[in-house]
Amino acid sequence: MALIILHPTNLHWINDSPDDPGDLCAHGGVDFRIDGDALVRPGDGVWTVSAAALYLLRTLSQPHTKTQRVGEHLFPCCGHGIFEVEGKDDVLIIGCNSGIDFEVVQVGDQVLLTPRDGEQHWVGISDWKSAVCEFSDAVEAFYIASSPKEPVDDFEQRSFRKFRSEWSRRRLVAGNRFAG
Repeated sequence: MALIILHPTNLHWINDSPDDPGDLCAHGGVDFRIDGDALVRPGDGVWTVSAAALYLLRTLSQPHTKTQRVGEHLFPCCGHGIFEVEGKDDVLIIGCNSGIDFEVVQVGDQVLLTPRDGEQHWVGISDWKSAVCEFSDAVEAFYIASSPKEPVDDFEQRSFRKFRSEWSRRRLVAGNRFAG
């Protein structure tokens, strides 16, 4: 059994603000290690951890590879554009071309994680699911502790609502829903 550490660090809103009703995306560092091997370090940068939480939840039901993606990067720098897509249950999140990425593929009861350096990390599916859910719950707790979000217009409101709906649906399917 692999030891997975997957935690958001230094959570904040845009410009290092502890609260900002207008910022829809949570930001922070990430500490992600498997058996002591660092895949993402807190000092590697500031990421849009709300988009990362959703993308990681997506990996519980679909692979993330170079040809089949759950998002631009699993840990994107930016996630400033959230768009509802008519006829789809999932949102489209657009950011910049920076971030940290690796492949995530379920093989039986194991998950294979392959960073860009090509080193392979095998973890149990239940361990991966627990780590992803804990990450998601930590970001969710940050949202709950902050002021309600205030999208600027109807389109942003609908898109943000769909983003939160997808996140909630995927987290609920994963089990043991965050209780706040």
